[in-house]
Amino acid sequence: MQNKFKKFSLAVSLIIFLVFCVSFFFLYKETKNDIRASEESQNLLQKEVARREEIKSFNNSFKLIEKDKTLFETHFAQSSDIVPFLDTIEQMAGSVGTKADVSLIEVSEDNTGLVIEMKDTGGFSQVYKFLMLLENSPYELEFTSVEMHSLIENTDKNSAKKSKWEANFKMKLISFI
Repeated sequence: MQNKFKKFSLAVSLIIFLVFCVSFFFLYKETKNDIRASEESQNLLQKEVARREEIKSFNNSFKLIEKDKTLFETHFAQSSDIVPFLDTIEQMAGSVGTKADVSLIEVSEDNTGLVIEMKDTGGFSQVYKFLMLLENSPYELEFTSVEMHSLIENTDKNSAKKSKWEANFKMKLISFI
């Protein structure tokens, strides 16, 4: 009986050992699979973080470019909307204390620019400053003709005379798209 008990104990021990070995290898394999899946997830996470950083970098670049684009667009008058250009001219005239009146706007004969005729009135130094502002404006202007002459106004009953100047400009806006 002891022999049977020893054989039975040995058989049970072997079965338990085999169950534990199979369980160990199964759990080892599952742990390896989990580690591999975790590494893949970590790699995907790092790729996503890098992609988001790249998107943020692009957004920042676009914001910087947008400022430059706006500045660049101020150097060109759009054929579909010439009003900003005219507003700029009026603001320049107002900034030096003169009054600019645009009398003609037409596309040049060679379709390479816009021809503008305007009259500016004010004191000599103001008219001259306005001319300098036009020459240094962000728009590329080519002056076809500039005519400046003095106007005489009666300012009071004693016929004291104050000198006022008038300038007629004919220019071609070259930076016209």
